[in-house]
Amino acid sequence: MPRKVLIAVGDKSYTDILINTFQQHTEDFTLSSQEVLHRRFLQEIVEIETPEILIIHDYYLESDYNRQELKDKELISFLKDMRIQFEDSLRIVYLCERPKGDPILSTIVSLGIMDIFNTNSFDLSVFVEQLKGKPQFSKVAKFLSSEIYSDTSKVKEVEHRSSEEEINENESEADENPNYEKQKQVVQKVIEKKVVQKVVNKTTIKRDYTFHVHNHNEKIVGIPVKKKLVMIGSPIERSGSTFISHLLARCLAKMGVSTTYVESPFSKSYTYDRFFGHLYSDEYKSKFYQFSKYIDPKIKSIYDWSKSEVDIICKHPTKEPLYQEEDVSFDALIKVLFSSNSTVTIMDVGTDWQYELYQDVFDIADHAYFILEPDIPFIQHFEESSEKSIEFLQKQLQSDKSSLVGNRFDKALMKNELLKDLYLEKMITHLPSFPVTDVFQAQFQGLFLNDTKDYEKQLESSLRPLLEDILPGDFLKKQKKASGVFKGLFNKKISVEKAESKGEETTV
Repeated sequence: MPRKVLIAVGDKSYTDILINTFQQHTEDFTLSSQEVLHRRFLQEIVEIETPEILIIHDYYLESDYNRQELKDKELISFLKDMRIQFEDSLRIVYLCERPKGDPILSTIVSLGIMDIFNTNSFDLSVFVEQLKGKPQFSKVAKFLSSEIYSDTSKVKEVEHRSSEEEINENESEADENPNYEKQKQVVQKVIEKKVVQKVVNKTTIKRDYTFHVHNHNEKIVGIPVKKKLVMIGSPIERSGSTFISHLLARCLAKMGVSTTYVESPFSKSYTYDRFFGHLYSDEYKSKFYQFSKYIDPKIKSIYDWSKSEVDIICKHPTKEPLYQEEDVSFDALIKVLFSSNSTVTIMDVGTDWQYELYQDVFDIADHAYFILEPDIPFIQHFEESSEKSIEFLQKQLQSDKSSLVGNRFDKALMKNELLKDLYLEKMITHLPSFPVTDVFQAQFQGLFLNDTKDYEKQLESSLRPLLEDILPGDFLKKQKKASGVFKGLFNKKISVEKAESKGEETTV
């Protein structure tokens, strides 16, 4: 009888290769309908799916921790819990890139994990044949050592020290961010969700191939770039939040920063038609549909779409509903936002601030930009309205993470006493009014405006204060000195080669 396999690798390219490998051996293995994208969901999905084989990658599967020793402690604690809870009914396969003498490997062996692959390339046929047979201690005996992790007293000492470091790290994060406690409370809501689904594209990999995965995510030429969640919206429709969201996403992508643009599920569909989605795939649907009650597993659907190096999550105008608040839970929205491996995720809120879940997401966002037009009745409404969404914006504008962005602003307008008194301190930048003909022509060609002639440098200059907000200063300095050198460095590269000879290399 086929054994159920749950993949918790956290890297799409890596996962696709494993899926295709197991699909060639359906008499021995069946794949779980779910895929784990983050460690915070790992235990719940294992308990729900009850697989017989769990495949984990210790590096690609993301963690809430940044420091490696805390990530290791988290994973070891999970493995220990799984062994206690499931005993031998759950076979755990541990994938990593660690040297043979790494004490972590010795600790994992001591927990009864008998399937460890510790190199960035291995023969898939050997991998499959090993999983077809019974676990063998001889396969992992080489990882045992008499180092610190095999000494119980020292293990406790290390765990105690790691706990203290974890507390110090949490205190440090709390000092840096006054909203830290609120962020922790909000993120914990994600754990309550019981279903994570993902449809992956299929590729063909022969069983005698090996593969190498090189992860450049969140690091460019030695400069770490933290993941960022950016919210962009406005108190009034047609103010340009979508326009500026698109421009910022493309500007980041042109600098080599992997970026995802997310359209609000509550607004009318716009981005799909704006970038000629029908030419990409009529079977495309947003990940909001993937996580919703409307999903029909009998209908073929594609959930991934990229336009000019920007990953896009937007609604299909005719094949998805206009979602209501009860259709999109906080947990579902968080899973959509974190389903991408992009470094920067831009949430285009538009004017949907009245939804409570956006007010919750604000607490975990890194930056929020409110788009403002130079229109006096508009400004008066923003300053005096008692509408719930406007009151929320007025309150959140006081946050250090919030800034105003002027759209269709002339530089001279900021000398006006009204605008100077109200917004000088919070207005981080402003964009001019672009010729209607040029904007329309970009739409007619399905292009970002910053990909059209004469606008790339002008827009980068206008968006520079936002880039300085989002990206590390050292990265921007290097990028400025060597323009164009960084293109594509955030991509993950997979080289696929046969056992006896080198094959082709593909950038994904």
